[in-house]
Amino acid sequence: MSAASANRRGPRRRWIPLLALAPLLALLAADAVMVVLAARSDPGLVADAPRRLGMARLAPAAELRLDLALAPAPGGHALRLRLRDAAGAPVAAEAAEGRLERTTHAGADRPLRFTPDGAGGWTAELVLPDAGAWQVTAAARDAEGRSALAVLRLAP
Repeated sequence: MSAASANRRGPRRRWIPLLALAPLLALLAADAVMVVLAARSDPGLVADAPRRLGMARLAPAAELRLDLALAPAPGGHALRLRLRDAAGAPVAAEAAEGRLERTTHAGADRPLRFTPDGAGGWTAELVLPDAGAWQVTAAARDAEGRSALAVLRLAP
């Protein structure tokens, strides 16, 4: 083979395999961005939270409304629950129950133990096990069997 015939073949094209690899690298970069976004975002949902939130807001003019108030307390927070009628007058709650829920980890849910406070309301001690997005779902029932539900989202 002569020098003239070697020059006629043209320059080597080493960039062609890189051209085939470029879309794959772009796809991997896009996937890495999506993984970072997914890991940093909080969907704010518990498996049945949309249903419970909807039930809590189903009828704004319903017979009963449940008010939740959070106050600082030694070792955590005090959660006060008060049942009110449609006019806003206090109604004595006969029973109360609630859950502390981790919005991203359903297995971290914990029941809350409410105790009557003597004025028709109920109080529970609330201690967050760790940092993160938590919410409280509470329900109360009066002597006539009417009930109300409320959801309180706790800021991380």
